[in-house]
Amino acid sequence: MFGHFRLKSIPKRLFHSTAPLRLELPKEYESLKLSQVPDLPVHKTVPLSSQSFKGKTTIDPEKSPLVLLHGLFGAKQNYSSVGRHICAATARNVIGIDLRNHGSTIHAAPHDYLHMTNDTIKHIEDMGTSVVLAGHLMGAKVAMLVSLLRPELVEKLVVIDNSPASQNLGSQFTKDLLGMCHVERDRSLRDLPQAAKLLKIDKLLFKYEKSSLVRLFLMSNLQRRASKHDNLPVKFRVPVLNFLKMKTLDAMGQWPDSVEKLKYHGPVKVMRGTQSDFVKDIEVFSKHFTDVLVTDFDSGHWLVSERPNQFVEEMVAFTESS
Repeated sequence: MFGHFRLKSIPKRLFHSTAPLRLELPKEYESLKLSQVPDLPVHKTVPLSSQSFKGKTTIDPEKSPLVLLHGLFGAKQNYSSVGRHICAATARNVIGIDLRNHGSTIHAAPHDYLHMTNDTIKHIEDMGTSVVLAGHLMGAKVAMLVSLLRPELVEKLVVIDNSPASQNLGSQFTKDLLGMCHVERDRSLRDLPQAAKLLKIDKLLFKYEKSSLVRLFLMSNLQRRASKHDNLPVKFRVPVLNFLKMKTLDAMGQWPDSVEKLKYHGPVKVMRGTQSDFVKDIEVFSKHFTDVLVTDFDSGHWLVSERPNQFVEEMVAFTESS
């Protein structure tokens, strides 16, 4: 139905906003030799890697696919378990997508909401159908922007622990990024056996991230092998050194002020962790969304992994409701 649509460019003025405060740790930066990090190639749009979690489930062709967008430092595989369960319960095709610079999608600059939204719009257009669109953190803002800019592509919207507002990500995300950067620069990892290497990486990350759950999440981004071309002992699938060099995390807390007049009138499900600070003000959603249902999770920010059963139940109930 939507196969004939062409990608519409999004004016840069829609994405103007004030930059947040930055966490500056100069001594930590110096040892990383960021000036030696090659710049990423610049691409207006990139093809996004995707994966269906349907397994052996027979898909109902009358149902729109459910497309899941991961958060910062995440990947489509974060949804593999819950995706399979949702698919089995609904007979709806459930698809995970890797946003640019994450998972199996290519590395490219700039890494901002303008370009991630363009990438996602192009991917949905190429699917040739409207979708139920869901996203967590970074992916939540991309999903919201797609629904506002191209509402005909989004049948329903699920926002997982984020808001349509500018807010500082907080220093912990920068600490996590610093930890990953120092892992990539640690030459002592080069000749270690795999088991010993993973133990040492976990120990290195512990200096920056105390949560074992989050450290495991960060380590899920490790490539099995760093190429000789990279000349690194280990490498993450996210270009972490480029992210630090280009202050990418500054942009990830932003929401474009100039989209405030746009509205999406389809059904919206907001899932928020009660121990998370990302969704403090529910009223902010009314600026853009007219049909909002909010569900609280007794969890922190990582509610999909902390409360997977509740997440599956809520997703099935929302996607299948009329």
